Amino acid sequence: MREGNRRRLLGCAALAVLAMCFVEGAPSQAQPFVYVANQAGSVSQYDAAGGALSPLAPASVASAGETQGLAVSADGKSVYVANPFGNTVSQYDIGPGGTLSPKTPPTVGAGDLPVGIAVSPDGKSVYVTNAIFCSGTVSQFDVGLGGALTPKSPPTVTAGCHPTGVAVSPGSDSVYVTNSVFSTAGVAQASISQYDAGAGGALTAKSPASVTTPSNPLGIAVSQDGRSVYVADVGDAPNQLGDVLQFDVGPDGVLAFKAPSSVPADNTPDGIVISPDGNSVYVTNNFVFGGGLVSQYDVGAGGALSPKTPATVVTGNRPSGVAVSPDGKSVYVANAVDDNVSQYDVDPVTGALSPKIPATVAAGGGPQAIAVSPLPTLPTDKAQCKNGGWKTFGVFKNQGDCVSFVAAGGKNPPSGP
Repeated sequence: MREGNRRRLLGCAALAVLAMCFVEGAPSQAQPFVYVANQAGSVSQYDAAGGALSPLAPASVASAGETQGLAVSADGKSVYVANPFGNTVSQYDIGPGGTLSPKTPPTVGAGDLPVGIAVSPDGKSVYVTNAIFCSGTVSQFDVGLGGALTPKSPPTVTAGCHPTGVAVSPGSDSVYVTNSVFSTAGVAQASISQYDAGAGGALTAKSPASVTTPSNPLGIAVSQDGRSVYVADVGDAPNQLGDVLQFDVGPDGVLAFKAPSSVPADNTPDGIVISPDGNSVYVTNNFVFGGGLVSQYDVGAGGALSPKTPATVVTGNRPSGVAVSPDGKSVYVANAVDDNVSQYDVDPVTGALSPKIPATVAAGGGPQAIAVSPLPTLPTDKAQCKNGGWKTFGVFKNQGDCVSFVAAGGKNPPSGP
């Protein structure tokens, strides 16, 4: 299968405890951690403390076949990976040093061709898009003890034509899915399915069940305030420049186009992410001749986007997934053909990107999705306080202060150093 066709078939837009030793006497690894799903069948894992990525040991872990979407749980203890040709989701525990190990069982069944995956912010549900052309569905899972997944009842709900990207509202009460096939037998099919997440996180279609889009939506993201949704839209013809669709979210979670309904992107926009402060949006463009680009936008009044200056920055060949660090100071892009991850510093004033040194770090074969673990709020184990780990929490005067807090059972949290 040609690379371009393969990416169109599987394209989708598509956080763990602190510093502990890998082995006795070894340097500690501190959150955040970064994980990358590699199409060749592995998950790369990195320490991202300080912003620049460095591979963990080992640098990757095996997955259950070819991988596509990836998501990290809100509590930072689990990673979930969509395996499109095995029709499964791999599930991993995040260890003290950020390394992954398979849960028991290591996989759970999904629908046909799972590609996109998202975890609800409340940590209780996982949703997976199954991109089987125009018989698409969304698998829905409960998150049980230890982060293990079990299917909800029913295990799937109907989506649109070739569902790919999936995003959950900050309140975990709405779910949005991009359906990326433009037309079948001359009939427009591209849309965004919209669901209510009811008691227990089970999905039911909103009214209307979907919003029609003009072409091929892929990646999707919801703003932190829950008032805006942004969608990376490919366009409906080869080598045509795409755009970013922008929506207002109504009181019932139903989407309505903003004015204007879109802003220009470059060729084949795919992944999309919003900065933690809500002021910037970054989009990968993965079919740029000779490489790739990241479009970057300011978020203005009412959530409307406008291009930054410059409007794009150069990245690697066929960029797909994009992620931003919890502190908003770093952005990471998975480059599917170059087998690496581009890493950028974020200007603290403008939000514009500039390459770190080094500009890239190696990944596995065909890196696709990328995600960053969240920073924990307070320690639960004395080991998290050692080797400088107490500094990451930002509320302790020294290591002893941190250890005393844990020893007291986490009562009376400090207000600051």
